[in-house]
Amino acid sequence: MGGTLKKAKILVTDDIKQNVKLLRVILTASDYDVIEAYDGAEALEKARAERPDLIIMDVMMPRLTGYEACRKLREDEALRDIPVIMVTALHEMDDRIKGIEAGADDFISKPFNKVELLARVKSLLRTRRPAEKKDEDSMLDAILPDLAEGVVITDGQWKVKRINKAAGEFLHPYEPLVGDMDFSAYLSQRSLSIPADTIFHTQERATDFLILPTNNQNMPVLNARVTRVLDEDGALTGIACILKNK
Repeated sequence: MGGTLKKAKILVTDDIKQNVKLLRVILTASDYDVIEAYDGAEALEKARAERPDLIIMDVMMPRLTGYEACRKLREDEALRDIPVIMVTALHEMDDRIKGIEAGADDFISKPFNKVELLARVKSLLRTRRPAEKKDEDSMLDAILPDLAEGVVITDGQWKVKRINKAAGEFLHPYEPLVGDMDFSAYLSQRSLSIPADTIFHTQERATDFLILPTNNQNMPVLNARVTRVLDEDGALTGIACILKNK
Protein backbone atom coordinates (compact mmCIF):
# COMPACT_ATOMS: atom_id res chain seq x y z
CA MET A 1 0.00 0.00 0.00
CA GLY A 2 1.15 3.49 -0.68
CA GLY A 3 1.82 6.01 2.09
CA THR A 4 3.14 5.69 5.59
CA LEU A 5 1.20 5.97 8.82
CA LYS A 6 2.29 8.24 11.61
CA LYS A 7 3.78 6.22 14.47
CA ALA A 8 2.33 6.68 17.94
CA LYS A 9 4.83 8.30 20.32
CA ILE A 10 5.17 6.70 23.78
CA LEU A 11 7.03 8.20 26.74
CA VAL A 12 8.57 5.49 28.95
CA THR A 13 9.54 6.58 32.48
CA ASP A 14 11.47 4.47 34.99
CA ASP A 15 14.54 5.18 37.12
CA ILE A 16 15.86 1.69 36.37
CA LYS A 17 17.50 1.87 32.95
CA GLN A 18 17.15 -1.86 32.34
CA ASN A 19 13.35 -1.53 32.60
CA VAL A 20 13.35 1.37 30.15
CA LYS A 21 15.49 -0.61 27.74
CA LEU A 22 13.13 -3.62 27.94
CA LEU A 23 10.07 -1.45 27.26
CA ARG A 24 11.86 0.24 24.38
CA VAL A 25 12.63 -3.12 22.77
CA ILE A 26 9.02 -4.31 23.13
CA LEU A 27 7.46 -1.06 21.87
CA THR A 28 9.82 -0.32 18.99
CA ALA A 29 9.37 -3.89 17.74
CA SER A 30 5.66 -3.05 17.47
CA ASP A 31 6.45 0.09 15.48
CA TYR A 32 5.98 2.71 18.21
CA ASP A 33 8.34 5.67 18.69
CA VAL A 34 9.79 5.68 22.21
CA ILE A 35 10.95 8.63 24.33
CA GLU A 36 12.83 7.93 27.57
CA ALA A 37 12.74 9.61 30.98
CA TYR A 38 14.32 8.43 34.24
CA ASP A 39 12.28 10.17 36.94
CA GLY A 40 8.92 11.89 37.35
CA ALA A 41 10.25 15.43 36.88
CA GLU A 42 12.01 14.52 33.65
CA ALA A 43 8.82 12.79 32.47
CA LEU A 44 6.91 16.07 32.85
CA GLU A 45 9.61 17.95 30.94
CA LYS A 46 9.60 15.39 28.13
CA ALA A 47 5.79 15.33 28.04
CA ARG A 48 5.65 19.11 27.58
CA ALA A 49 8.36 19.08 24.91
CA GLU A 50 7.32 15.97 22.96
CA ARG A 51 3.53 15.73 23.52
CA PRO A 52 3.50 11.91 23.48
CA ASP A 53 0.40 9.91 22.58
CA LEU A 54 0.75 7.76 25.72
CA ILE A 55 2.91 7.59 28.86
CA ILE A 56 4.11 4.44 30.67
CA MET A 57 5.28 5.45 34.14
CA ASP A 58 6.79 3.55 37.08
CA VAL A 59 5.37 4.24 40.55
CA MET A 60 8.55 4.58 42.62
CA MET A 61 10.99 7.13 41.19
CA PRO A 62 13.24 9.91 42.56
CA ARG A 63 12.40 13.65 42.47
CA LEU A 64 8.74 13.00 41.63
CA THR A 65 7.00 9.67 42.13
CA GLY A 66 4.74 8.29 39.41
CA TYR A 67 1.72 9.38 41.48
CA GLU A 68 2.98 12.97 41.80
CA ALA A 69 3.92 13.19 38.12
CA CYS A 70 0.52 11.82 37.08
CA ARG A 71 -1.29 14.39 39.25
CA LYS A 72 0.72 17.20 37.67
CA LEU A 73 -0.09 15.89 34.18
CA ARG A 74 -3.80 15.94 35.02
CA GLU A 75 -3.50 19.53 36.31
CA ASP A 76 -1.89 20.71 33.04
CA GLU A 77 -4.52 21.63 30.45
CA ALA A 78 -2.20 20.80 27.55
CA LEU A 79 -1.25 17.36 28.93
CA ARG A 80 -4.27 16.16 30.91
CA ASP A 81 -5.72 14.03 28.12
CA ILE A 82 -2.58 11.94 27.54
CA PRO A 83 -3.31 8.34 28.67
CA VAL A 84 -1.07 7.04 31.45
CA ILE A 85 -0.25 3.40 32.15
CA MET A 86 1.24 3.06 35.61
CA VAL A 87 3.73 0.28 36.36
CA THR A 88 3.12 -1.33 39.77
CA ALA A 89 4.47 -4.27 41.75
CA LEU A 90 2.60 -7.51 41.18
CA HIS A 91 -0.73 -7.64 43.08
CA GLU A 92 -0.07 -4.39 44.98
CA MET A 93 -3.67 -3.18 45.20
CA ASP A 94 -2.73 -0.13 47.30
CA ASP A 95 -0.48 1.07 44.49
CA ARG A 96 -3.32 0.76 42.02
CA ILE A 97 -5.80 2.61 44.22
CA LYS A 98 -3.29 5.46 44.64
CA GLY A 99 -2.72 5.38 40.87
CA ILE A 100 -6.45 5.69 40.16
CA GLU A 101 -6.66 8.64 42.57
CA ALA A 102 -3.71 10.27 40.78
CA GLY A 103 -5.43 9.89 37.39
CA ALA A 104 -3.83 6.78 35.87
CA ASP A 105 -5.82 5.16 33.05
CA ASP A 106 -4.47 1.62 33.33
CA PHE A 107 -1.86 -0.53 35.07
CA ILE A 108 0.77 -3.10 34.16
CA SER A 109 2.66 -5.26 36.62
CA LYS A 110 6.33 -6.19 36.83
CA PRO A 111 7.64 -8.40 35.34
CA PHE A 112 6.13 -7.17 32.06
CA ASN A 113 3.93 -9.50 30.06
CA LYS A 114 4.62 -8.42 26.49
CA VAL A 115 1.24 -9.43 25.05
CA GLU A 116 -0.70 -7.80 27.90
CA LEU A 117 1.36 -4.61 27.69
CA LEU A 118 0.84 -4.20 23.94
CA ALA A 119 -2.88 -4.91 24.26
CA ARG A 120 -3.26 -2.21 26.93
CA VAL A 121 -1.23 0.28 24.88
CA LYS A 122 -3.29 -0.35 21.76
CA SER A 123 -6.57 -0.06 23.65
CA LEU A 124 -5.65 3.27 25.26
CA LEU A 125 -4.39 4.74 21.99
CA ARG A 126 -7.76 3.91 20.41
CA THR A 127 -9.71 5.57 23.23
CA ARG A 128 -7.70 8.76 22.72
CA ARG A 129 -8.77 9.19 19.10
CA PRO A 130 -12.21 10.73 19.71
CA ALA A 131 -10.71 13.70 21.59
CA GLU A 132 -8.13 14.19 18.84
CA LYS A 133 -10.86 13.93 16.22
CA LYS A 134 -12.76 16.85 17.81
CA ASP A 135 -9.68 19.04 17.40
CA GLU A 136 -9.30 17.90 13.78
CA ASP A 137 -12.98 18.57 13.08
CA SER A 138 -12.74 22.12 14.45
CA MET A 139 -9.70 22.78 12.28
CA LEU A 140 -11.46 21.42 9.20
CA ASP A 141 -14.51 23.59 9.87
CA ALA A 142 -12.26 26.64 10.01
CA ILE A 143 -10.24 25.85 6.88
CA LEU A 144 -12.59 24.20 4.37
CA PRO A 145 -14.98 27.08 3.55
CA ASP A 146 -12.25 29.36 2.18
CA LEU A 147 -10.41 26.83 0.00
CA ALA A 148 -10.55 27.39 -3.77
CA GLU A 149 -10.25 23.64 -4.29
CA GLY A 150 -13.31 21.48 -3.82
CA VAL A 151 -13.07 19.10 -0.86
CA VAL A 152 -15.28 16.11 -0.11
CA ILE A 153 -14.51 14.09 3.03
CA THR A 154 -16.13 10.72 3.69
CA ASP A 155 -15.90 7.94 6.23
CA GLY A 156 -14.52 4.50 5.40
CA GLN A 157 -17.80 3.50 3.73
CA TRP A 158 -17.79 6.53 1.38
CA LYS A 159 -20.55 8.29 3.35
CA VAL A 160 -20.11 12.06 2.99
CA LYS A 161 -19.15 13.83 6.22
CA ARG A 162 -18.07 17.20 4.83
CA ILE A 163 -18.32 19.03 1.53
CA ASN A 164 -17.16 22.61 1.09
CA LYS A 165 -18.73 25.35 -1.02
CA ALA A 166 -16.27 24.94 -3.90
CA ALA A 167 -16.96 21.21 -4.17
CA GLY A 168 -20.68 21.92 -4.15
CA GLU A 169 -20.30 24.30 -7.08
CA PHE A 170 -18.06 21.87 -9.00
CA LEU A 171 -20.38 18.91 -8.48
CA HIS A 172 -23.72 20.69 -8.89
CA PRO A 173 -26.33 19.40 -8.42
CA TYR A 174 -24.71 18.28 -5.16
CA GLU A 175 -27.62 18.29 -2.70
CA PRO A 176 -27.79 14.44 -2.64
CA LEU A 177 -24.25 14.38 -1.22
CA VAL A 178 -25.19 16.15 2.01
CA GLY A 179 -26.17 14.11 5.06
CA ASP A 180 -24.17 10.86 5.05
CA MET A 181 -25.00 10.13 1.41
CA ASP A 182 -22.87 7.72 -0.61
CA PHE A 183 -20.12 9.49 -2.57
CA SER A 184 -19.17 6.25 -4.34
CA ALA A 185 -22.71 6.03 -5.74
CA TYR A 186 -22.43 9.62 -6.97
CA LEU A 187 -19.11 8.95 -8.70
CA SER A 188 -20.51 5.77 -10.26
CA GLN A 189 -23.15 7.89 -12.01
CA ARG A 190 -20.60 10.32 -13.44
CA SER A 191 -18.42 9.94 -16.51
CA LEU A 192 -14.86 9.30 -15.29
CA SER A 193 -11.51 8.95 -17.04
CA ILE A 194 -10.89 5.59 -15.31
CA PRO A 195 -13.34 2.87 -14.20
CA ALA A 196 -15.09 3.73 -10.94
CA ASP A 197 -14.22 0.28 -9.54
CA THR A 198 -10.55 1.13 -9.88
CA ILE A 199 -11.05 4.13 -7.59
CA PHE A 200 -13.04 2.18 -5.03
CA HIS A 201 -10.89 -0.94 -4.84
CA THR A 202 -7.33 0.19 -5.49
CA GLN A 203 -4.72 -0.49 -2.82
CA GLU A 204 -2.85 2.70 -3.71
CA ARG A 205 -3.07 5.53 -1.20
CA ALA A 206 -3.90 8.20 -3.83
CA THR A 207 -5.69 7.94 -7.18
CA ASP A 208 -5.88 10.72 -9.81
CA PHE A 209 -8.64 10.86 -12.44
CA LEU A 210 -10.91 13.24 -14.37
CA ILE A 211 -14.61 13.85 -13.81
CA LEU A 212 -16.11 14.55 -17.23
CA PRO A 213 -19.39 16.24 -18.21
CA THR A 214 -22.25 13.76 -18.60
CA ASN A 215 -24.40 14.04 -21.76
CA ASN A 216 -25.07 17.74 -22.44
CA GLN A 217 -24.49 19.02 -18.92
CA ASN A 218 -22.82 22.42 -18.79
CA MET A 219 -20.16 21.29 -16.32
CA PRO A 220 -16.38 21.73 -16.30
CA VAL A 221 -13.86 18.93 -16.64
CA LEU A 222 -12.47 18.38 -13.15
CA ASN A 223 -9.13 17.07 -11.95
CA ALA A 224 -9.85 14.81 -8.99
CA ARG A 225 -7.60 13.11 -6.47
CA VAL A 226 -8.97 10.56 -4.01
CA THR A 227 -6.73 9.88 -1.00
CA ARG A 228 -7.41 6.94 1.30
CA VAL A 229 -6.87 7.32 5.07
CA LEU A 230 -5.82 4.10 6.82
CA ASP A 231 -5.59 3.20 10.49
CA GLU A 232 -2.59 1.47 12.10
CA ASP A 233 -3.96 -1.92 11.02
CA GLY A 234 -4.31 -0.85 7.38
CA ALA A 235 -8.12 -0.59 7.49
CA LEU A 236 -9.80 2.19 5.51
CA THR A 237 -11.16 4.87 7.88
CA GLY A 238 -11.84 7.74 5.49
CA ILE A 239 -11.47 9.25 2.04
CA ALA A 240 -10.60 12.79 0.99
CA CYS A 241 -11.41 13.92 -2.55
CA ILE A 242 -9.80 17.13 -3.85
CA LEU A 243 -11.33 18.76 -6.95
CA LYS A 244 -9.86 21.42 -9.28
CA ASN A 245 -10.82 22.86 -12.61
CA LYS A 246 -8.76 21.25 -15.37
